[in-house]
Order: sequence, then structure tokens, then C-alpha cells
Amino acid sequence: MKKVFLFLGVAGLFVAPNMQAQESSVGIKGGVNLSTLSIDDNNDKNMKLGFNVGVFNKIALTESFAIQPELLYSRQGLKVEYDGIADGETKFNLNYINLPVKLVFNLSEDFEFQFGPYVGYLINANLKSDAEVLGLFDIDSEDDVDRKNFNSIDYGLTAGLAFDLKPLIVGFNYNLGLSQVAKDDEFSYNMLGNAKNRVIQVYVGLKF
Repeated sequence: MKKVFLFLGVAGLFVAPNMQAQESSVGIKGGVNLSTLSIDDNNDKNMKLGFNVGVFNKIALTESFAIQPELLYSRQGLKVEYDGIADGETKFNLNYINLPVKLVFNLSEDFEFQFGPYVGYLINANLKSDAEVLGLFDIDSEDDVDRKNFNSIDYGLTAGLAFDLKPLIVGFNYNLGLSQVAKDDEFSYNMLGNAKNRVIQVYVGLKF
């Protein structure tokens, strides 16, 4: 399965531009991530704020259909809030390079639906804690986590809607991870189990 998603991603970047390169457009995009991991006791209140930024190439195949590979840096992960002896939160940051390949359907002249696979590569991971213990002293720390405890390749599906305002683009999409984040038999699995990435992205872009 990983090889299938990786092949689709690479093909989207290097093969598709040759299909109708004369009609292709490139651009930059960036925005906000609201991310979490699919842990049983997690909920939307624990969604972590992050960001995404990168480039895209939209290749028109017909008047109403296009393919759009993208290359994005995506800061995602999980936020855990707690109270008791310690009152505060810990953010578990997972930083990826993501390669989505989207099929774009024009629902109207300036409104489109996007859907496709993505594959991601984990660059690094860290924990950032901001808490107060017994109301007496503060904890403010950021520590790297060995990425060897996690699967370096993530893959899944992405879907969303976008307004093409020429040259401005405004949209959102949802990434549904299908790959387990933690490696089996590592300490990360004891914390996360078979949790997978879940990310809501809101973005603006500019076409050239």
C-alpha cells in the first residue's frame, strides 16, 4: 500500500506535467492546520494548531477536470490538556513533508472539489510542555523525540473544496491518515497505539 501511494505521488509530479504542460499553472499556498491523532479518548477540543506551506502545479486535462500535485511542509500532531497536580498542556508535534496528488473537478467557473491520495515523510518530532505544578512553579520545555520510534512514511486520502478567484485561491481540505504513526514494539506505541493522523487545513494560495 505504501508503494502504491508513493508511486502515485511521484507520477503526479513528474508525469502529469508532460500531459498538457502548455495549460498548467503553478502557485504557492499556505495556511492553518487543526490536527489530532485517532486515539480513542481524544476529541476535537484537543486539536492542535499548526500550519502548512508549499507549492502546487495544476494541470488542466479538460474544461472541468484537472490534476494537481502539491509539495507541502505540514506541522501537525496532537495536543493534550490536563489539570490536577499539574495544570497545562503538552503539544506533540509531528513535522511532515507531504505530497498530495489531487483530482480537481470544477463544479462551477470558480468553485472546485478536490480529492486524491497523499504520501508524507516524517522529518522530526518533538514534545512541547507548558504547565504549572501545584500552583508553585512553571514547566516550559521543548524536547526532541527520536523519530526512529515512528513510521517515517505516512499515507492517506485528502478531500476538500476551493474557490479559484484568479489568481487568488481560498480553500480547505481534510486529510485522513491510513498509516499507523507509531512503530510497533517501540515506546511510542504504548502511548499512541495504532493512532493515525487527522488534519483539517484552511489555506490561501496564489497562482502564477
